[in-house]
Amino acid sequence: MKRLFIFLALILFSGHLFAQVKVRPGLRLGFNHSNISNTSLDGKLGPNAAVFADIRITDFYALQPEISYSRQGGKSTSLNSDDLIIDYISIGVPSKFFIVPNQGLHLILGPSLDFDFDNNFINLINENNDSEVTPFDLSILMGIGFEFDFGLILEVRYKQGLLNIDLFDEFFFSDDYYDSTTLNNVFQIGIAYKFQL
Repeated sequence: MKRLFIFLALILFSGHLFAQVKVRPGLRLGFNHSNISNTSLDGKLGPNAAVFADIRITDFYALQPEISYSRQGGKSTSLNSDDLIIDYISIGVPSKFFIVPNQGLHLILGPSLDFDFDNNFINLINENNDSEVTPFDLSILMGIGFEFDFGLILEVRYKQGLLNIDLFDEFFFSDDYYDSTTLNNVFQIGIAYKFQL
């Protein structure tokens, strides 16, 4: 009997919790300052954009699954090679932790799976692949943002690649780093808007 009572209480509580969930779709635009560790490349500016769904679960927490485009890479310091440009399509699942309930200031933390747009499955089959990096990366993103009541969001993020992207162009390396692990490092600034349904 006691177990049945606890089970029913959990069902009622979870039903009340999910009744409070609010889902709002949104768009984000911004720019990157990206680089790749252990190379001779300098930082490079590029755009980023995303569509997302803001799933507000509690006053303190929201989940924000998103699909984004991000131009990353680095600026070449050698006259013998062009800049490295990597266009990623990413699937991210960041969490937003609100510092004060029902206020806009929040922290962002979550994973992202990034696919090199040029190094895709179709190009690999057709042997039409000019990419100089591995086809995907796993990243962790973190940041801080502020959300206004009418739906506007300002965010600053840092995205750290976790997998060696295996650069194939020797011109991107200095002698000190030739055998080192190369990781994506991206600083992002963006503005977003979530729509009221």
